[in-house]
Amino acid sequence: MGQALDYPEIMYNDAIYKLEQEWQRKLTEHERHVLIEGYKIGRTVEAENEIKILFAK
Repeated sequence: MGQALDYPEIMYNDAIYKLEQEWQRKLTEHERHVLIEGYKIGRTVEAENEIKILFAK
């Protein structure tokens, strides 16, 4: 996996909001940090997989 990319804060806010709604509480700073880092890694892996698919054709 390549270097995890940074994304606009609005992308993180959406993920944070959805999880806070599901859990019916505000996330702690640690939970927010872990969620953001996981989001970065997940998006990076997804982008790498899409590139592999495009070049496989």
